[in-house]
Formats: sequence, structure tokens, C-alpha cells
Amino acid sequence: MTEVRQEVGERSAPACPFDHHRAMSLEEIHGAYATLRPGGPTYSSEHGGYWMVTRFEDVRGALRDPATFSSAGGHRIPAIGSGRSLPIDVDPPLHGDYRKLFTDRVTPQLVRAMTPFLRSLADELVGGFHAAGGGDFVHDVALAMPLAVLPELVGFSRETVVNLRVLTERSWEQVAEASLDEARGELRQVMRDEISRHRTNRPDDYLTELLSASIDGRLVTDDELERTLLTFAIAGHETTANAAAWLAYFLARDGELQEALRAEPALAGAYVEEGLRLGTPAQLFARQTTTATDIGQCPVPAGARVLLSLGAANRDERQYARPDEFNIARGARGHLAFGFGIHQCPGALLARTELRLLLEALASLPPWEPAGPAEFEGFMGGIHLGPRRLPLKFTDGSTGERTAGGAR
Repeated sequence: MTEVRQEVGERSAPACPFDHHRAMSLEEIHGAYATLRPGGPTYSSEHGGYWMVTRFEDVRGALRDPATFSSAGGHRIPAIGSGRSLPIDVDPPLHGDYRKLFTDRVTPQLVRAMTPFLRSLADELVGGFHAAGGGDFVHDVALAMPLAVLPELVGFSRETVVNLRVLTERSWEQVAEASLDEARGELRQVMRDEISRHRTNRPDDYLTELLSASIDGRLVTDDELERTLLTFAIAGHETTANAAAWLAYFLARDGELQEALRAEPALAGAYVEEGLRLGTPAQLFARQTTTATDIGQCPVPAGARVLLSLGAANRDERQYARPDEFNIARGARGHLAFGFGIHQCPGALLARTELRLLLEALASLPPWEPAGPAEFEGFMGGIHLGPRRLPLKFTDGSTGERTAGGAR
């Protein structure tokens, strides 16, 4: 990558033509990260201009300082126009009220209570994948598990969940050129339909409880309910699906990693943490500076848009020795895959549990390997990264009704 320089205010800053809305290969993305990190923050003139931050300490420092690095302008670049996400695009003190709508549901007690269901679901999906001889792991397992959890967690209908992934992907295709509300128009209508169904039928689930929830001492509005449900729906499946696909991708390419897991399934938790670090599922989050500040040794003006690269930070050689290697012995729990500070993902424990149970189920099966190239298409929605398609097969000769691509 050729370095150019961009005049920003009174200083000359290194600039990089990194466009997170452009289709890029995995090699291009990680190559760009490796090129950007040594120089510290860089400036991009794409999408109205923004600073890109790639070093671990700089990214973590910004995440822990919401007073200086505000989320109120939206967590995406370019700016989303109308359509903030809750609680992601809100600063304190109101952020805490919105976040409570999530933390009240995804509690450690709830995750423990759901674990038998989650284990049964993981066993069923992975067992069916093996019985079929393999297939597209993304479609058949990685996406299928978190989507099946959403009706239990929130109360979405089965019909809503069936269409959720297609509508989410359709919205990602529009976010670089439309407001978030415009891009999510179909999804918002689905959420409105769910609210109407729950008001009429009053099923015994969390969505019905949300109808009488309070924010800042008043009842939540329908608009706030829609945005809350959208976060449950999208964040509730996107991150976990990408993380599961990354784990299967890493292990399919390394038979020794698989054998170590089969020999000691109790290591599944450590595998999950290293997989989250190396294959960060949500890679890029935006902030806006409320005052002039320094990022590392680099002065950044007030009102600047800043793109924090969690994916680049998690591969920072200053933080992790040989960061591009999958090494469960490194103790990667301090990674930034779920963010850091007040906006850290409230569903992290649930996601970790789903991922661990999937790996434990996979550890009981024969070895698996690629049945074709994994497909990556760059960042989904300018944020998310993971295999879009991951054809796998088992080495024990098992066959089923599906081809390696997952079609019946």
C-alpha cells in the first residue's frame, strides 16, 4: 500500500486509501491492517473523512473514554443519517437506560437456564451436518444456531426468524449510500409486525415485557421498541454466526488444532477466545471526538470522525506475540472482539456459551476439512467480517443427501 499524505487542519497526517465498504479479500484486509498499525492513526478522505485507529492500546483507550469519543453520531462511517441503533448510538447517561433493556434479559442466570436447550440445539445441528456428509457450515450451522435461539431469547415468531438473515444482508448492501432507517425499512416493518402481534396476543415472552418497559422514567415509544428489537435481532445472530464460522474455518485448515480439541474438549473455551481474537466478527466501530485529543502521539481535532478497528487491534504485534497464529496458550481473554467499556456487547456470555457448545459438539465428530474455498466478500455493512460460505466435508467418508455446497 502506497503511503500518501493528507493535510488535516494544520498538520500533515499519513493517509491510506482504505475503504471498508469496498469488496476486499481477506489477504487485502489483513495486509492493510499490518501496513497501517506501525504509523499509528491514519487519515482517510473516504466517506467524508475519518481517522482510522488500528493499534490495540489506542483502540482500547478510545473505547474506555466515551466522554471524548462519543457514540451519539452513530457507530458507522459514513454517518447513518436518520436511524440510530439502541443502545449503541447513545451516550451516557441515557445509554444506561437503553442498555438495561438488554442486560435485564441476557443475564448469567438466563444463560445457565438456557444451556440445556443450547446444548441440545448444538448437538442437533452438528449431528445433522455430519450425517449429511458436511455442507455449507455458514448456512447449516453457524447461522442456524443463533437464529434458532432468538425465539427463545426474545419471542420472535418463527416466520420472523426465517426471513431475518435475507433482510439483514439486503440492508447491508445499502448502508454506504442510504440512511440506516432507509436501509432497514423492511426489517423495521417486521419489528412493527412483531410489536402488533404481541400487543394483541400477549404471549409470555420478553418482547411482551418490553411493551411496558421504561426509559428515563417514561414508557418506551414504538420507535424505541423497533430499534431495540432490531439490535436484538441483528446483533443477536450476526456476531455469533461470524464467530462460529471463523472457528470452523481455522480448525478446518489445521488438523492438529482439531486433534488437540478432540483429545481435551474442556479446551473449547480457550479455543473460543482465540478464535474471537483472530477472527474478530465485528471489526469496525465509529466514534466522534467531543474535544481535541491525542490518539497515541497523534493530535486529532474536535468533531473528528474516528473509525476504531477492533480487528486490527486484536492482531497487534505489540499486544500479542505472533498475532496471526491461532495459539490457545496465549490467554487471549483480554481481546476486544466484544468491544470494551460501557458499550461492550451485553450478549457476550450468551455468544461465548453458544460457541463453546458448538465446539464441544464438533469435538465428538471425525475430522473435517475444506470441501472448497471459503468465500469472503469484505466487510458486511462496513463492520462485520466472516466467511459468507464455508464448504466443509468429513474425512470418515460419511455421505449424505447434500453436496458440499449445502444444496439438497
